[in-house]
This record gives sequence, C-alpha cells and structure tokens, in this order.
Amino acid sequence: MDLIKRVWTVFARPADPSFEDSASFDRIFFCFAISWFFFWSILPLISLNNEFIDGLENIVWGSHFQFGYDKNPYLGAWIGHAGWLLTGKSLWINSVLSQVFVFTGFCSVYALAKKMLSPSLALLSVLSLAAINFYGMKSVEFCDDIMELGLWPLTILFFYRALTRGNRLSDWLATGFFLACSAMVKYYVLVIMIPMAFVLLFTRKGRSAWKTPSVYCAAALGLAVSLPNLIWLFRNDMVAVDYAMGRASLGGGEVEWSRHLTMPLKAINRALGVVIIPFGFMLPLVFPRPAKKSSTDEERFDRLFLYCFAAGPIGITLLFSLFTGASINYSWVVPCFPFLPLLVFHILRPLMNPVRVRFFLCCVIAFGVLFGVIFSIRSLWWQGYSKRACDYENFPGKAISAIVTDEWHKAFGTTLPYVIGGREEACNLAVYSPDIPEAYFSANPNFSQWIREEDIREKGAALLWEGSVKNKPEFLKRFDAPDWQMTEPVAVKVPRAVPAWFRKQVGRPPKDVELSYCFIRPSSGAASAAPEGEKR
Repeated sequence: MDLIKRVWTVFARPADPSFEDSASFDRIFFCFAISWFFFWSILPLISLNNEFIDGLENIVWGSHFQFGYDKNPYLGAWIGHAGWLLTGKSLWINSVLSQVFVFTGFCSVYALAKKMLSPSLALLSVLSLAAINFYGMKSVEFCDDIMELGLWPLTILFFYRALTRGNRLSDWLATGFFLACSAMVKYYVLVIMIPMAFVLLFTRKGRSAWKTPSVYCAAALGLAVSLPNLIWLFRNDMVAVDYAMGRASLGGGEVEWSRHLTMPLKAINRALGVVIIPFGFMLPLVFPRPAKKSSTDEERFDRLFLYCFAAGPIGITLLFSLFTGASINYSWVVPCFPFLPLLVFHILRPLMNPVRVRFFLCCVIAFGVLFGVIFSIRSLWWQGYSKRACDYENFPGKAISAIVTDEWHKAFGTTLPYVIGGREEACNLAVYSPDIPEAYFSANPNFSQWIREEDIREKGAALLWEGSVKNKPEFLKRFDAPDWQMTEPVAVKVPRAVPAWFRKQVGRPPKDVELSYCFIRPSSGAASAAPEGEKR
C-alpha cells in the first residue's frame, strides 16, 4: 500500500509552472506524428502483397476524367490516380497517401486544441486519437473514409478560425474550399455541415459572420468546386445516391419496424468499442479533480463548438438510422471522432504533470506497437493461411492478372483491351495487368460510364470471377449468347497474395483462391485462334 501511495503521490503532484512550455510539447507532437506516419506507411508494404480494393478502384475511376463515379464524387479518384501516375504506376504511394491524411488530421486537431487547452492537454487530445483503431490498423487502406480523417478536421479548424479571428476572408475561403473537398470525397460530409449551420445560426459569433461578405465568398467557392459533380449526378440518374441508399438498406420496400431500434443500437455498440481504449487511458487522469472555475464567454463558445463537432456527426448518423431504419456501415463513422478526446479534456480539465504525460505517451506507444503486431499477424498468417474467405488485400491480383494476360496474348496476339467482372476481380486485373485493360464493373453501364459494348464486341474482353466455372455470376451469363463469341471458361487455383519473404519463412504456399475466366473473341483486327482446349 505504501508503494501505491508513493506512486500516486508522484502521479498526482502539481507541476511546476514552467512545465507547460508550448515549444516542448510541439516537439513531442511532431516527433510522435512523424513516427506514426512512417510506422503505418511502411508496415502495410512489408505485410501485404496486394492493394486494397478502394485504392485500386480509385485508380480505375481516375483514369477516366469525370466529375463523379457510381459510388463517390470525383476528388478521391483523381488523387488516387494522380499518385499512381506520378510514382510511375507504383502502388506503394497509396500507403503513403493514407498517412498523409492521418497526419493532416493530427495537425489540425492539435492546432485547434492549442487554442482551447494547455499545451499538455492539447498533446493528449491527439495522442488519444492514436488509441482509436481508425487511426492505426484501419488507416492503412487509402479510401474516402481515410481522406475524411484529414479533410474534416482541417475544415473545422478553419471554420473555428474564421469565427474567432474577425471573419477574415482567407479563413472563410479555406473553410469553403476544404468543406467542398470533403464533399467531393464523400457525400457523408452532410453530418458536419449540419453542425456548422447550427453554429452559424445559434451563436453570437456565428450570426455575426452573416454580416460580412467573407462567408458568402466561401459559399461561392464551395459551390464552384461542387457544382460539376451535382450536374454530373443529375445527368447520370443520381447513381451515387442510389448506391448510398442501397448500402443503407433503403433501396426500396418497407423497412421492418425493429430496425429503427436495432440499427442505431448496433452502431452505438460499435462506436463504444472504438472509443473504449482512449477513454481507459483518460480515466487515471481524472483524479484528483481540479477546483472548479467559472467559465468565460470564450470557453463556453469553445465547449459548444466542440459539442457540435464531437457529438454532432455520430449523433446525426444515429438519428438518421433511428428515423429511417437504415443500417450504418462501420466505415461511415471512421471520421466522426477526431474532436471527442478534445471535448472530454475541455470538460474535465485534468491536472497535468510530466509523469502523467509520460504515462499517457507510453500507453499510446504500447498500443500502437500492439496494433502493429496484430495487423501484421492478421495480414500475414490469419488472412493468408487460416481464414476461410479471402480478403481484398490478399486477393491474388498479380498472379491472376499475369495468367489471364498471358493467355490472351497467346490466343489473340493483341493487348487485352477490357476486363468484365465484379468490382474486386475487374479492379485487380485492370491495374495489375501490364496491358491495363478498361474495367467494365458487373457489366453495368451505370457503373462504368466510359464503356461502349460495341467496342467490346469489336476488340474482345476477358471475363473474370471468383469460384468455379459453374459459379459464374448472373450478370456475366448474358455473354454466353452465341453472338458474343465466348471461349470455354477455365478454372485455376491461385495462392493468396502473401509477401514472398513470409512465404519463405513458413515454407509452404498460402491458401488457394479458385478463379475462373474466359474470353470474348475480338471480331476484327486480331487473331481468331483461341487457346487449345478453349474453342467452342
């Protein structure tokens, strides 16, 4: 007991006033953020041997310069494709880009926290985020959800600056621009636009903004960035909205009344699982409680601002599910929590000293390493050698692309122009094949607006699906008609994608994935022979 008392005495000891040195905490923050950046940029490169589906999908989308795609707006696709091109069509850039957005989010939260809290608590507001798996294991996939981890906090930071620094035009333009960028990554940005509207309408600082031209300039800039996508949506039958409604299980028909309760409760349960670890780190900091002080007007505004953006996005999402019965996909809530630790520290204002900061930093580093070990074991062993189903990042994209492309060359002596298949199969072949064929997703022109089936009839295509020859998806069966000149399908078993160094250590190949493919023969300008044993 005496030892526990001595430890607690040191843990709760008031700090020297010089402890809150902003420059020292800035150095700690940047050392941590840069280390986190490199750790989670490199780990996927040595643990995985295939790209995530969203990264591949962005490359395929971005190769066609459009202001929208069947699932998302345009910005994520443009960024993904540009990164791929600028690095000589290398996929390692996706791992780096994902951490660029995580790093941007960290910096934005830290900058806002420094305006509201002491330097030590501002640091802990960011360190707490690192204990949320969205910023670790889940951050390695370059996708719209991870881009939001950087763009949402950046938007909210400039929004706060615009309201508290005299409605400067530069702050408002930055707010409008980054808000529009967030919208052009994913339409889910509505859940931060509603809290922004609340602040503008129901706070004194917000109402004062309407009296200046700056907020209208910001709105005009945001509209200019977003308008091309809105026009594209109307011209393409609102295809992305239909996709979102389908993902939320609101695609048509009557919703069971029980879903109005079970879906929000399910989302709450998942959200609690996300934040339980950082809250566990915060708990020892709560005691001893500091003396209560009356809040200033600025502190009250800051707290209301944080309530709007820490609780607003997840709260609006839950209300939407409560009233509509919609299911909430786990990935949707990825960007909802960047300001939650900041709000908790703003409310509690725990006493800080060097021991407490070191304790918190050590906990975060320990869990970061633990998350890294779990990610590596899961990626290398569990997903490669043990798991029954094959995950996207272990799909044998390189191997099957080499097989299909080589067989096409042998059969027809031309480059492979098109691939038709589900999203996973088509994206992998479209990116990993040296011929870089055009992808026709699910043989649906609404999903691949750049495809003309007349060109497929003329130049031919590869059809690829997971499973046996007899397991051909329904959307591919229409190509069995005689006028499509199909070859006989072939089934192959290909090992899951696992890095060569790990396969060498294990001494045996990972589990197989059964894949089947066939070809639509080109009608002109190519050899008419098909591979031996494949002619009809």
